[in-house]
Amino acid sequence: MSRMTVEQLRQDLPMTAEVGYFQTGTYGPASDSVLQAVRETMETEARHGPATTAGRQAHTEREAAARSGLARLLNVKEEELGIETNTSRAMQQIVRGLAWQPGDEFVMTSLEHVSTYGLSYSLEQEYGVKTIELESEVEDEQLLSDLAHALSDRTRLICLSHIASPNGRLLPVQEAAAIAHDAGVPVMLDLAQSVGQMPVDLQELDCDFAVGSGHKWLLGPMGTGYMFISEKQIPGFRPNLIPDRSPWALPDDPTPAPTVRSRTEIGTYNHALVVGLGRAVEIMESIGLDTMQLRIANLTHRLRSGLTQIDRARIITPLDMEKSAGITTVMFDQFTKTDMDGLVAQLQDRHRTVVKSQWLTAPVDPVKVGMRISVAAFNNETEVDRLLEGIDAEL
Repeated sequence: MSRMTVEQLRQDLPMTAEVGYFQTGTYGPASDSVLQAVRETMETEARHGPATTAGRQAHTEREAAARSGLARLLNVKEEELGIETNTSRAMQQIVRGLAWQPGDEFVMTSLEHVSTYGLSYSLEQEYGVKTIELESEVEDEQLLSDLAHALSDRTRLICLSHIASPNGRLLPVQEAAAIAHDAGVPVMLDLAQSVGQMPVDLQELDCDFAVGSGHKWLLGPMGTGYMFISEKQIPGFRPNLIPDRSPWALPDDPTPAPTVRSRTEIGTYNHALVVGLGRAVEIMESIGLDTMQLRIANLTHRLRSGLTQIDRARIITPLDMEKSAGITTVMFDQFTKTDMDGLVAQLQDRHRTVVKSQWLTAPVDPVKVGMRISVAAFNNETEVDRLLEGIDAEL
């Protein structure tokens, strides 16, 4: 495909004509180009019949390109990737693929997504696993030191967000993986808030497992996610009752080498959504993630500079762009969840601007609620300024 600019991406997102959309950290908007790829695939299958040659050709080559494109984006082998419907389901597959025993330990930070918290509760209830939660309101050096001291011969898995969902902090995941591996412990990364904002090289991050979403910063279709399982982990990874050798294999047929796809993707799935995810990846590669990251950084700097001028506003995201990215979370003095929900509604109704009212802890702490603002590359300065003016006017 020809090179695309950020402005062309913006034009490919019709909702930018209606609202300033700062909710990409929850649901990224799928572009017209992505929707067209999904629609064309489904329409061709419907017109010719999905089991005909023409119907199969509607998705086969484009789906293969989508999978290879995602692998290229993450710098992994195709055999190490599986497609899922979202980050949470991908994480469930990975965790269920491990042989948990009573007394095993699951290590996570206090900044993990609510789905990860729910997973930790279930591990405790179902298997008797102990969750060790690292306090995250410390500097990176202290967090890494705490991680090293938390590891034991019972530690089964460490889960870390690359970018924390509640406050947008960029966690030191590469350094954490090195510490974990020195202790012989595997690491799973939650990439939901990073892939699509910035270049992410999983070989460089050196994790064992990773999960992510297609429908957030990648701007892919809703209902798409992915999982990475490193090549060395695949042989022992069996989350589902799927044989490596087909029941219809002839006696002389060789048993294929296992892949993440063969061990995780069960039965029929929506080919068109995978094609749409591939189109989203093509757009990211066309614009360039370095370009996206720089634009996000410039707009985020503008936003944070404006927020510091607003009374009662307190930014809890690290201001250093080397320790954060496009998510900025701000608290307002004496605001309750009801107050924050009201402000978010007013910004959308009166100022055509969409942000999120965000709990900052799980379990919920009634006084720890913030406004999470997700600045994407398709946003512009006018929208940032309108958001700042709206917050100032409504406080």
